[in-house]
Amino acid sequence: IYRYRILMAYGGVYFRRWLCVVQVEFYVNENTFKERLKLFFIKNQRSSLRVRLFNFSLKVLSCLLYMVRVLLDDPQEERQDWSLIIWVNRPLPLWALQVRHNVELFSDLRVLLCFQGNIWEQVLRVPFILEMISAVPFVITVILPSLRNLFIPVFLNCWLAKHALENMINDLHRAIQRTHSAMFNQVLILICTLVCLMFTCICGIQHLERAGNNLTLFDSLYFCVVTFSTVGFGDVTPQIWPSQLLVVIMICVALIVLPIQFEQLAFLWMERQKSGGNYSRYRAQTEKHVVLCVSCLKIDLLMDFLNEFFAHPRLQDYYVVILCPAEMDVQVRRVLHVPLWAQRVIYLQGSALKDQDLMRAKMDDAEACFILSNRFEVDRFAADHQTILRAWAVKDFAPNCPLYVQILKPENKFHVKFADHVVCEEEFKYAMLALNCVCPATSTLITLLIHSSRGQ
Repeated sequence: IYRYRILMAYGGVYFRRWLCVVQVEFYVNENTFKERLKLFFIKNQRSSLRVRLFNFSLKVLSCLLYMVRVLLDDPQEERQDWSLIIWVNRPLPLWALQVRHNVELFSDLRVLLCFQGNIWEQVLRVPFILEMISAVPFVITVILPSLRNLFIPVFLNCWLAKHALENMINDLHRAIQRTHSAMFNQVLILICTLVCLMFTCICGIQHLERAGNNLTLFDSLYFCVVTFSTVGFGDVTPQIWPSQLLVVIMICVALIVLPIQFEQLAFLWMERQKSGGNYSRYRAQTEKHVVLCVSCLKIDLLMDFLNEFFAHPRLQDYYVVILCPAEMDVQVRRVLHVPLWAQRVIYLQGSALKDQDLMRAKMDDAEACFILSNRFEVDRFAADHQTILRAWAVKDFAPNCPLYVQILKPENKFHVKFADHVVCEEEFKYAMLALNCVCPATSTLITLLIHSSRGQ
């Protein structure tokens, strides 16, 4: 701005001539109509959530209208003919509703707004293809009324509803500033996949069998449940080859898709078990526990803390919940498998800077919180900065929980004055050396006094 003002003040004429020669481009994307629409429909969290919710409701409603059309269509009144697969009985009010709910702008508009790069990457996407299969034929029926009774596979909108639901969950997490676990999302996706697979098979077999066995929706549901459960009574079977081919395709898809979903679910469950899951809310309200927050858990730090903590007879019934962002190493895992600690120490992989992990550790119900640092850290200032941030986060989340903080450098002590107890290692070490100069062997005496011992 300063250079611009000098040029305008002293060389305005030359500057304007230079502007006429050199093309200046202003990259303010929000000024374009497309970017404004993208800002409203995609970048804005709440408006994007409303649009996705509206799109999801439209897709679900279109599936319900398809079921209404099937229930109103009596296949017994028609003679068994191959033309029944192409043509259906669609009343005029129902056709108008289906046109209204299938030819909608929002999903295609979002595809165009998200477009970056090769256009074929957007056109060949499965959601875009399903949109075209469901919407374009209804546009044709509006232009050509003679095709009003043409069959359109509207039931495929269930997959679009599943896709919209997944995106809507992500927008919901962003809007409310909270996230569900990956396990919850994966279970929801698995349930939606099963429902969509069953619904597609039910509607497809029911429609193809209009030219064969004249199955109702309930008969098709019964057949799909018996088939997918591998029971196979055989009392209801498809009669024509298109419906038999559809059953073969759906079984092959189920054998491919469902194991992948179950594998991802099992992997997430194993990772959740590896990180310790959650500390029980019932146990937190009935038993006493303390939380140990560390950035990197070493075996010497763990053993020093556990030996000193459980040395007091009044603390024998306490549980120790370790909250550490790093994964357990082999030595720590072996120690925690020892029966002496296995029933009293719980390891949670998480960060004290995240409210979700503090909720997992039930910090608000804890008797105390210990924030310790590794005394062998090379960068002691960085270690203190992490300790200070964790202390602030814990104090903000659970202000009534007693806080015990270990600081390595004395100049960082005033940042955690709000803690109930602050121990500075260097300050304590230098104080011990000073006392040892005044009275020899003082450091030895205090060292022996503060270390718990057993026996004589």
